[in-house]
Amino acid sequence: MRGYIRRYYKIGLTLLVLLGITAYVATNLQIETIHRQAQKLATNSPGAEKVNPGPAELPDESTFQTVSENDRFRLKLDAKTAHFLVEDKKDGRIWRSYPDPAQWANEKVGSLWRTHLRSPIMLQFADLTTGKIQPRETNLLEERGTIRNLQMVAGGFRLTFDIPSKEFSIPVEVKLEKDSVVTRILDSDLQEGNLSLMWIRLYPFFGAERSEGQQGYMFIPDGSGALIQYDPGSINGNRVYQEPVYGHDFSFQLTSLPIPGINPTPQATNNLRHKIFAPVFGAKNENRAFLAVLEEGAEYAEIVASPAGAFSSYNWVTSQWNYRLKFRQVTNRERNLSFETYDKNERFRSDRTARYFLLDRSASDYSGMAQRFRSYLMDVYKLTKVKPKSSHLPMDIIVVGGDSAKGLLWDRYIKATSTSEAMRLLQRLYGLGIDNMTVRYWGWQKGGFGETGGLTKVDSRLGGDKGMKDFIAFAHSLDIPVYMRLDYTRNTTGAGGFFSRIHGLRSKGGNPIEKFASLPFINRIVNEDIPYLQSLGMDGVELHGIGEYLSSDYNSRSGTSRDESTRLQQSIIEKLRETQGKVIGYRPSFFAAPLVDGVASLEDDYSKDLFTATGVPFLQIALHGLIPYTAKPSNERDEYQKQFLHDLEFGSNPSYLFTGSDSSNLKYMQHLSFFNPSYKDWEQAAVQEYLKFSEALGDVQDQFIVNHRILSSEVRETTYENGKRIVVNYGVTSYSYNGMSVPPKNYLVVRGGGKP
Repeated sequence: MRGYIRRYYKIGLTLLVLLGITAYVATNLQIETIHRQAQKLATNSPGAEKVNPGPAELPDESTFQTVSENDRFRLKLDAKTAHFLVEDKKDGRIWRSYPDPAQWANEKVGSLWRTHLRSPIMLQFADLTTGKIQPRETNLLEERGTIRNLQMVAGGFRLTFDIPSKEFSIPVEVKLEKDSVVTRILDSDLQEGNLSLMWIRLYPFFGAERSEGQQGYMFIPDGSGALIQYDPGSINGNRVYQEPVYGHDFSFQLTSLPIPGINPTPQATNNLRHKIFAPVFGAKNENRAFLAVLEEGAEYAEIVASPAGAFSSYNWVTSQWNYRLKFRQVTNRERNLSFETYDKNERFRSDRTARYFLLDRSASDYSGMAQRFRSYLMDVYKLTKVKPKSSHLPMDIIVVGGDSAKGLLWDRYIKATSTSEAMRLLQRLYGLGIDNMTVRYWGWQKGGFGETGGLTKVDSRLGGDKGMKDFIAFAHSLDIPVYMRLDYTRNTTGAGGFFSRIHGLRSKGGNPIEKFASLPFINRIVNEDIPYLQSLGMDGVELHGIGEYLSSDYNSRSGTSRDESTRLQQSIIEKLRETQGKVIGYRPSFFAAPLVDGVASLEDDYSKDLFTATGVPFLQIALHGLIPYTAKPSNERDEYQKQFLHDLEFGSNPSYLFTGSDSSNLKYMQHLSFFNPSYKDWEQAAVQEYLKFSEALGDVQDQFIVNHRILSSEVRETTYENGKRIVVNYGVTSYSYNGMSVPPKNYLVVRGGGKP
């Protein structure tokens, strides 16, 4: 019997070895075939042959060869064009790096844009050696470029796009990694000649679709997130979405800057759109969708989304990787004469990586995109679910200490809330039933809210250091944590010996930018301030500026590139967490958001472009259950009931901004502008709202949002892990929901069992 077992074991082992050899040989023969095709491409450019309009313009998918696969997906390459496709082995769905060929016959665009659509790479360049700079767009096919050095690497392929006519060599890499395909521009071997690169778009038409017969949309990271629906009847001209990731770079800003503190949600004066907080975009077509996350080089990227009818009949969304930006060069001592130009000698250095997550059929919508981004954040930053302190939702109370008022000869101080008044404020709210609060103290330093850049002691008119320590101790007796606002971004006080010509942030043209401080200087001041902050006994800090803004710095003594600025800001946040306990980020971008313990005033709106259909809570779906967040203070809402419903829909924690003083004198504040912040006028409304929020959202603080739906133009539904659903009705008539009625301008809470 044992002899039979040994014999069959040997036979089975032999078969396995033969199968392995066969697979190895087949794979290597396939790779050899691709290599041989690559050798041909070294002399035969993809744009050299004239191709008649029609199907032959796009790659022949029957010639694609598998270069990598895993248990779920298969990556195939067309060595002739360098285009690729990814096939879902489970259900046959396909994502292409080029426009859907089934719709190509109806494409009417000609000339340059026709080759753009077919090309694996687009770029903009300029001759910076001439007096008149005129950037031009082109692509690999238009320039009759070649593909060389095609080779297989673990998970995919690597090659170089050569454009001899412009003296550019652009090495790229494409890999299949689990449920994503990753494209990368390799910076170390990227070459320029006499001409200079402005930007590159790599595989810009990945997932591009026409609108006819399609149910789909593009997702853009506009504010909290927005959708551009596929609309067969749209005529967009050249109206496209194009914005820089993490906002405009101050050093390349061509107009004046926003001043932190004057406007709670500052926007650059030359830009009406909301900032991009997360480096993401996506698209959905029927049951096929993807989410792209920009990784290396995200700081230098812009997101471009073009609806059908703009440049072609395809809807497409992509990343534009910038290598140079225009800046203003001042030419006289008075700084009132200047011209706009580019720097030929400096190119933004970094690999450029885009990761395209290929979503399951059941997750092919914006909710699925946001949930995949949440998983990505958990994997990369090791985030875990929050642990609620109470079944009641925490209410954030912003206490304003003081600010200054503009005077004829000098500014005068306006006291808003002393530490003793802050104690009475908390005691009153707690006694009325708000038993779970978090306090954020603004404008506590000497001189008030506008005095920033480094610490001065607690203003004596508020109670000084002793008064603040007593207040914090009192708050702790009620189990209320206290966070004190810090803003090091602009140095208005000269703290730390700040002198803008030496320590200030400088533009590319060499000019100091307002009173913004260089990050290495800020880092030094933070180190010096840590012992004092610890002495007050607070629970943490609310950080403004750091994590909120991102800029290059051309200070010759302490300059930083935009990607270096990212890393330095992250290190400052981590340092404050280590020494102060916790950090709440004020409107942080996503290079900082996963590092903080809470987010204040998380963006919850979008820019309402004509081609944008609706806003969605992408950021909120990604963060809920991981990092607590608030929207703008309830008593600063423009439309109280509508924005109350909006906060419920988006799962925000409630917040109020209060002062202990009456409001009459506060209208003269020069850095803050309030409607009516006196807590005495709002305490009853705050209690009622606290109870409503707690009943609706108290038991889902640690629950992920698993779905969000637009039920009608006026009705939205948010669903949590435990089955609870929040249905909000912004309309003026009742809405019927599963046999239940949602009153106008009201909401319905549906528990896991389906009952209200």
